[in-house]
Amino acid sequence: MTPLAPGSAPPRAASFGFFQRRSLRWQVLAAILGINLCAALIAMAVIIANARRATEAEMLSSLAVAERFVQETVDRLASEQGATGSLAQLPLHISGLRHVRIRIEDRAGTALDIAPAESEPHEGEVPGWFTALVSAEGQEVVIPIIENGATVGQVRVAGESSDEIAEVWEDMSDLAVLALAVNLAILAALYLVLGRLLMPLRTLSAGLSALEAGQFEHRLDPPRIRELAVIAARFNALAAALKAARDDNGRLNERLVSVQDDERRQIASDLHDELGPCVFGLRANLESIARLSARAEPALGQRLGERVATMTDILDRVQGLNRRLLRKIRPMALGHVPLAAVLADLVTDFENHSPGRRFTLVTEGLAERYGDSVDITLYRCIQEAVTNALRHGDARNIAITLRADRREGRIDLVIEDDGSGIAAGAPRGFGLLGMEERIGALGGRWHIRPAQPGGTRIEVAIPAQPYQFGLTAAPERLAAQ
Repeated sequence: MTPLAPGSAPPRAASFGFFQRRSLRWQVLAAILGINLCAALIAMAVIIANARRATEAEMLSSLAVAERFVQETVDRLASEQGATGSLAQLPLHISGLRHVRIRIEDRAGTALDIAPAESEPHEGEVPGWFTALVSAEGQEVVIPIIENGATVGQVRVAGESSDEIAEVWEDMSDLAVLALAVNLAILAALYLVLGRLLMPLRTLSAGLSALEAGQFEHRLDPPRIRELAVIAARFNALAAALKAARDDNGRLNERLVSVQDDERRQIASDLHDELGPCVFGLRANLESIARLSARAEPALGQRLGERVATMTDILDRVQGLNRRLLRKIRPMALGHVPLAAVLADLVTDFENHSPGRRFTLVTEGLAERYGDSVDITLYRCIQEAVTNALRHGDARNIAITLRADRREGRIDLVIEDDGSGIAAGAPRGFGLLGMEERIGALGGRWHIRPAQPGGTRIEVAIPAQPYQFGLTAAPERLAAQ
């Protein structure tokens, strides 16, 4: 197989005919059956040719023997003293000869006796086509009957191959039945043997399907056939390599997300600790300037007041921008208050900015924290899903359910709305792609599908191992929750 060059188009799918679409077992059995049929036809042709030669030889031999016997009988009856009834006595002496038909005629050519009779049936029915293929060309000998020096009749001795053909047909029929039984037995045995031999290939196909579905833990048992055992060993090595690569990729992605979260937390901390006090100091100084302007001359005081008002307005916008930036980079409450409270605050913020919409938040079994990566991922998933439901789906009701399964070490999140749903074939935006990357980095999975009767349903499952529960809580406390 030639490897594809970079950038080259993938090969087209191979087209298969009727025979190629069958299973390998079926193809092998069909091939053997075809070979056996060809061999049977050749064997039948050889048998017919041999039978034809044997029939011809048998007819010639029988005809010669019958000719001598009839001639001797005719001469003996004619030589008896006063013999005048040869025609009447002859059938009694020359009957029972094999492979010949004897016809006794008088001088006028009228048949007095025919042995065997033409209508005498043979054992078994021989097909006409077989008789036509095997029968030899008829040969006939005429022996005159002379009594007292005068010809009173004649005996016609002709080869009769029907008995020989019937024997050949019977032998060939028995051989055909035996060959058919043997072939059926061989095909049945091959069917069973091929089933056992090809079982590892079916197992290998199922294993490849498992790898295609991402089940890299799947392994094959080594078959007893050496060549297939080598393939199974290569398969297991490939599955182990893919699993190791996936694990490495997962750890790398998790590390990448962790680094990003650390950077976001550091930036948020700087904005909160550095920019916040500066804004507070500017606001305090503006208030001081406003108080001092009251003591200045009216015209100067008015101008100072206008400048102070303008700067206060700018300062308010800077402070609001700082708050939105902090919320976008990393909610400051995360890590300081329980996760359920942070999510409830997020939902409350949506309610305040979306009048007329109904939000429902249900949390079950949540610990105070699951670590920054898990907490932020849950926060961002809810934030992105609700934003999309309001902005693109025009949803009126949004239900959020968050359950923690301590035994399974998993957190299940479901966001369902009654909006217009996702149009078929619509591309995923950057927000959903970001959700997918974060969930995948944590080893989780997610699905987005239409809700019933309408809207969108997003299901997220993120592993949360026991050591991740409640970094600020004692294990005994967590177990009691």
